[in-house]
Amino acid sequence: MKIKAVIFNEILYGPLSPWLSSNANETKFKELLNNQLRANKDNHFQYFKYLIDNFKYYSINLNITHISENIHSANIAKFAELQNNFSLFTIPVFYSKTSEFYYYLINNEYNRIRNAITYNVKNSTDEIDSVFHVVNLLDNLEYLFEQFNEKKYDDKISLYVLNAMKLTLFRLYEEIKIVFPSYIGSEALTENEIINFIAPDFEANKNNPDTIDYTISQYLSAKKPEDQKDIVTEKKELKPDKPIFILNKSDFRSGFKGKLSFDDIRNIQLFSEMEKNLYDHDFIDLNYNFTNKHNKKKEFAAIIKILISKKYFRESNFKHHHKFKDFEYRQYLDHRYNVDTSQQFRKCNPEEIDSITKANFWIDNLPVCR
Repeated sequence: MKIKAVIFNEILYGPLSPWLSSNANETKFKELLNNQLRANKDNHFQYFKYLIDNFKYYSINLNITHISENIHSANIAKFAELQNNFSLFTIPVFYSKTSEFYYYLINNEYNRIRNAITYNVKNSTDEIDSVFHVVNLLDNLEYLFEQFNEKKYDDKISLYVLNAMKLTLFRLYEEIKIVFPSYIGSEALTENEIINFIAPDFEANKNNPDTIDYTISQYLSAKKPEDQKDIVTEKKELKPDKPIFILNKSDFRSGFKGKLSFDDIRNIQLFSEMEKNLYDHDFIDLNYNFTNKHNKKKEFAAIIKILISKKYFRESNFKHHHKFKDFEYRQYLDHRYNVDTSQQFRKCNPEEIDSITKANFWIDNLPVCR
């Protein structure tokens, strides 16, 4: 089973987002901490058991896998040996009950993932299986790096949580590269590329102690000379930047005779983020036209089925009292992106959907609309 950074995803897009009004109550987090979370902050196995139980009282259901007791492995020992290397990446001290909750939450998610990848590699059937687990986890973390630029919050708790996540994910990614070098291939992100995602203004802020840019700069300066990379002069060849995708939150293409409209989308923010992913992964162009690069119709048909299953659309509207049928959702999206996937949609089966999501982490990671 693939390892998913569930908690980090739920912080960015789910009920754990610190910028939600439902998370603005200090009393809520004080009660959570007192109910066995603080007592088990150093034992991720027990911590997550209590976290899942506690959240049920708030109607939050977390599907967290890979929760196991600490295992004994040479790779866990390797992670432990790296503590001094990454000591600068310690999350800043919490200052309230809310920040204390997120401090423990992020630390325990880091430990859970570290333990999970060690367990999966230890129990892999062969080297190909090990590569699969490590590369999929790195793909997961890379997807999260890409999402940070979408989160523009400047209130104190949101900044605290986002910066804590950035430092933790940077550290985890680099540690995985060091512990499992034979399984990562040549596509892993460099430090420079990660910094471009999480600290795009690094050069301007690296001497400001109040920023994570400063922490990263201190880490780079403290590295051993043979490992040192000059963040300014390193010139790794990158793909040229694509033009900026302009989100269109409306029905812009005329002539549609179906029953749905843009008003039938349940969560416009999540839908817009999904469309940006369609653009980033070459499904659509700047004008919202389907590209059909590399025969993507089959993949797109699977995406439509996934969007339906994850409740991206309303079941009905006031104009049409019957429940929408799946093909009506497909007709709406086909018209929006100027494509016909009727044949691929009919033939798309659960096995193909599963195969496509495994090959495309961003699809597998699409959040559910609540």
